[in-house]
Amino acid sequence: MKSTIRILLWKVLNRVNHWDYALLLPGLARLPIGLGFWLAQIRGQLKARLLIDWRSMALGHRHIAKQSQIAYHELFFTASFDRIRSLLRQRFVAEAQDEYDAQLIAKNRFNQLQCTINSQDALAKIISSPRGVLLLTLHHDSFYLGSLFVAQAGRTVNIMSSSVTHHPLVDPAVQTHFSKKYRGSEPHLHGGQVLNMEEGLRPFYRMLENKQILMMLADAPALPSGAGVDVFFLGKKRHLAGGALRLAMKTNSLMAAYVCRCTGPGQYAMQLLAPQEPSLGTLNAIYQFLGNAILQDPGRWWAIDLLPQMPIVQVEPQR
Repeated sequence: MKSTIRILLWKVLNRVNHWDYALLLPGLARLPIGLGFWLAQIRGQLKARLLIDWRSMALGHRHIAKQSQIAYHELFFTASFDRIRSLLRQRFVAEAQDEYDAQLIAKNRFNQLQCTINSQDALAKIISSPRGVLLLTLHHDSFYLGSLFVAQAGRTVNIMSSSVTHHPLVDPAVQTHFSKKYRGSEPHLHGGQVLNMEEGLRPFYRMLENKQILMMLADAPALPSGAGVDVFFLGKKRHLAGGALRLAMKTNSLMAAYVCRCTGPGQYAMQLLAPQEPSLGTLNAIYQFLGNAILQDPGRWWAIDLLPQMPIVQVEPQR
């Protein structure tokens, strides 16, 4: 009996999830930004109550919430239950904010958004570089908008995306959400494109060889068959995907990083790390920069569920 009720409840949640992405979320982006922003926060709070997101709904269990709790306990092992619950709630609200950002892009309202750049020198070096620039960031706060704000400074920016958003298990309304987000972004990328990495890496090499900027996410775990690298991240030496460093070194591109935060309705702030030569040392500096951003506001890293998939590497003691 309990199993039957659980199945029925999950079916109801699936329908709620569908209409959320098909009607509610696009509807919020049609409202005045102040009102839409406020309602987007409430939407995130409700999703936190239900512990649902599009990935969990696709796979049929709340693994994102579970993995996020494990990660919060690792980072803050003395934190109280209430502290962990608060961080988890913030994580769902942050993801909801990113989804609201995406719908503003899809509705061609990007030009109504304002961004404060807190590191103008770093931005100037990125824009004026005579070489390609690999720009790294995390699934943190309003990260996606950051690449568009960089492009507004006058240089072509490309974005590496993933086809996981169009897996057959993903609800069609969610797939449409991401398609509109990516296609709506391209007019604001100064001639850049949003391409899936699963379709081949050659286009990304060509972008960097053509002295363009490529935005790539740095919080990806290493795949069993992919390149990996050991870096210091969030207080530990961890094994992560190493494709970014290899890509930068093979194209003789510089490496930089940024974080983009939402500070209020239609208001954003960016901090950038100036471009440096591609090396393991540079990669460690980037992860320190990104890790500091997480520790300043851990509830806004909404990909924290990936942390348990980043194995800790034992550091040999110095003799």
